Amino acid sequence: MFANLRRISPDVEAEVQRLMPLLDDAEGWSEGELRWRDERDALLLFAKIAGAPPNDFSEVHLWDRTAARAAFISGFIGTAVQPMLDDIRGRAAERFSGIGETVVQAFANRGGNRSYDFEATSITDQRVVDGGEGSLDAYYYHVDTRTLVMLRYVRLGPNGLFSPDARPSLDDFRSRVHRLPRRARRSADDYSLLDDPLFLRIHEPVPFTATLHRTSSGAIYPYDQVAAEISAAAELGLPDPRGGALTRHLVPTHFAQLVRDGWFGAREVPFEVALDWVQATIDTAGVALVVVDFSHRQRGNGSGIKTRA
Repeated sequence: MFANLRRISPDVEAEVQRLMPLLDDAEGWSEGELRWRDERDALLLFAKIAGAPPNDFSEVHLWDRTAARAAFISGFIGTAVQPMLDDIRGRAAERFSGIGETVVQAFANRGGNRSYDFEATSITDQRVVDGGEGSLDAYYYHVDTRTLVMLRYVRLGPNGLFSPDARPSLDDFRSRVHRLPRRARRSADDYSLLDDPLFLRIHEPVPFTATLHRTSSGAIYPYDQVAAEISAAAELGLPDPRGGALTRHLVPTHFAQLVRDGWFGAREVPFEVALDWVQATIDTAGVALVVVDFSHRQRGNGSGIKTRA
């Protein structure tokens, strides 16, 4: 059928080629494959934030499905790094090396200006390695400004509703995170762009694919907005809200630019505090991806907000 469609016109050929990757594992996606998709998405999104242009992110094309195992970045060949002592590099791997599977990869441009330089550490709790269910929290940490941003990856059910355990698992996570202060909210719908690092990433229902040139479709929401919607539904005795009921969402590219320009994220967060959040992820969600950005670039428009406040 596809061979016949390709003969119709060049436009149809291009559309067929665009759709072909979505046929890869289109049914019966395993838990591991869904986590691969989420981890790949987070890695590419944070690579954008760190300044890696798509055509320079060449390592992803060497990805090997058979080597991936519990973590997507395990499938990269030849880029693993040895954690260094007495330095921020490798400290996440050092701290969590005994709890399951930990993989560290380094990414830096090969040019002389060092426009990007970051390290990605994937940590999978042993219970998830052994086949248990788990979800992904992805962390971006910029060393120079000590800025922390976190994405909790959430899958909606077939009916478009949040799963019943979405709120309890997040509440459990928040109860374990006690060292990062949060500003008091004026109302349930109020959120601070510069004080709260936590956002929810909700995918469109697309399968895992090894196509690596773009992040998956979907949206990113401030966590407090989602929590307020879930609480309001519970008070009215309604089922959890549909994902489509949420507003103020950000597409991945805009989110990446806003983080890169300094508009989003918690500032002045010590790295050890960020690792406490990662520990809470391992205890509750089971899988964490930590991207530490060592670039010395100036932050954009959002950089001056804190000094003016």
